Amino acid sequence: MVPWRKTLRRLDGAYSEHTLRSYRSDFGAFLRWCRKKRLKALPAASTTIVAYIDAEGMRLKPSTVKRRLCALRRIHHLSDLGDPTQSEEVQLAMRRVRRAQPSRPKQAHGVTASLRDQLLAVCGDDLIGIRDKVLVSVGFDTLCRRGELVALSIEDFSPTSDGRHTVLVRRAKNDPEGAGRTAKLSKASSDVFRQWLKEAGIYRGPLLRPVYGNRVRALYLEPLTVGRVLKKLCDRAGLEALTTERVSGHSLRVGAAQQLTINGFGLPQIMRAGGWKSVNVVARYIENVDLDVWK
Repeated sequence: MVPWRKTLRRLDGAYSEHTLRSYRSDFGAFLRWCRKKRLKALPAASTTIVAYIDAEGMRLKPSTVKRRLCALRRIHHLSDLGDPTQSEEVQLAMRRVRRAQPSRPKQAHGVTASLRDQLLAVCGDDLIGIRDKVLVSVGFDTLCRRGELVALSIEDFSPTSDGRHTVLVRRAKNDPEGAGRTAKLSKASSDVFRQWLKEAGIYRGPLLRPVYGNRVRALYLEPLTVGRVLKKLCDRAGLEALTTERVSGHSLRVGAAQQLTINGFGLPQIMRAGGWKSVNVVARYIENVDLDVWK
């Protein structure tokens, strides 16, 4: 095994597999660039990193370059080689990249309550249709990220005395220790949840599953499936192509946050509902809400 990959294995279990894949991919990209330039990648000189930023910053997004620097930093630390990314010249190179490509992060089109209802209306009555209803309803109510949504198990749902359910979201991107958070379903979503369990004949294990014909597989959906299902429903509902294009697996989370704003909830309540720890992230989600405070 390549030494740096062996070093990176020390992080197994401490970080998510998604994070580890990113580290491997990003450092691998830097390593290939260094080989072409006949430069040493580990340890990397700050001048090498500056040259890399200047070259790749012309074609990559600033966020991608920043992410690759994080991988460089992590692998150098694990190898007890210091941190060449913190040199003044490297910081200046990153500032040049950001100034050359000033851009705001693209935001998914939010599925607010009205759009959610449109999507639910075009779901079929077969097994795939009922599963899609659960995906939309539960995803909206829980404000789950797509990875959190497809990771839900039936055991994470607990009935309440009023006929609804609470949901334990066990692990999130900003919750690496897995403390989890609790979300609540509406009565309508709870009804769809129960219908899905009954029609699919499932009582434990993955909530959202692949369906082939009349067969429900005992597998978790892939995160990418969330966006694909939403786009499929948008097409079926006859939405404009531009709207459908901007819908992604993140749209339910964005739209639910926007809907809570429209309904009059403040940042503390919205952050609690979606498990956010950064005010800035939520503020960016809700900035496009058409809200007239002077009415």
